[in-house]
Amino acid sequence: MDVREYVYGTFDGGVPLHTDVYYKPVANDSVREARPIAILIYGGAFVAGTKATVSKARLDSLIDEFGFTVAVPDYRHCPSVSVYDGPVTDIHTAYKWVCNELPQLLLKDVGAKVDGSRVAVIGSSAGGNLALQLDPFWHTPMEAMAQIPRFPEAFLNKVYDEGVITSAPPSFKKDPGSPKRIPDFSKPRTAWLLSNLRDGTMFRNIVKDGDYDRVDPVQFFSSNFPPTCFIHGTEDKMALPRFSAEACRTLQSLGVDARLIVAEGYGHDFETSMAADHPDFSIVRESHRFAAERV
Repeated sequence: MDVREYVYGTFDGGVPLHTDVYYKPVANDSVREARPIAILIYGGAFVAGTKATVSKARLDSLIDEFGFTVAVPDYRHCPSVSVYDGPVTDIHTAYKWVCNELPQLLLKDVGAKVDGSRVAVIGSSAGGNLALQLDPFWHTPMEAMAQIPRFPEAFLNKVYDEGVITSAPPSFKKDPGSPKRIPDFSKPRTAWLLSNLRDGTMFRNIVKDGDYDRVDPVQFFSSNFPPTCFIHGTEDKMALPRFSAEACRTLQSLGVDARLIVAEGYGHDFETSMAADHPDFSIVRESHRFAAERV
């Protein structure tokens, strides 16, 4: 696959919002009709993350197995902007750009055909919330974060010195003595993120204005909601599995084509680092199939 970066929008008078578009090179593409598009949204609690770290295994599966062209947008990160004015607004902008402008741009630039009327949206963790945005847990201290150390307020507040950013390095780094990844607390953004998750103050500090309904995707559930597939690990301690189960049941009760895929024994955001040859990558592949069959 090849990749091309585009600007899908701007903020603050011209600061660009970028998206990477991954596509099958025309010379190697046996598919002649316009391909459907998948928008892949990374997570990071609306505070961290970058399009540069998206799972290659997911890209390969979506493009080679299921025939998608994939757009991976960056978006403005909290806490320097609210979750509504930043991530939610930007993902709406990205969606409109993908539907209306990407087909002409990609055809002109590389000769690749995509269909802006056939778009699937896939998100991990906070990215899943943003995906649902297109058509009391957050205020409760998180037991899973109880071991996060306390930081001086002055250090945490350095996150605001960064201004409004659209891409941030991962919050975790490799532990030289272990296969596990550990928080990188040298970064104020990581300390701010995990401290707010620990204390149950995350949503208050990224919503900012107290209007939680406008960033709660459940408010948009109706019989006209698009087909939706949830994947959730049974050992997820950050976003409890029951939330996906309840959301899926609610959509199904409204007559929506909704499905929950349960990943036994897996924790939060497991799919973003799983290799394509892993025996359980079939779980991720099944969600790709769900999207491919409905666009």
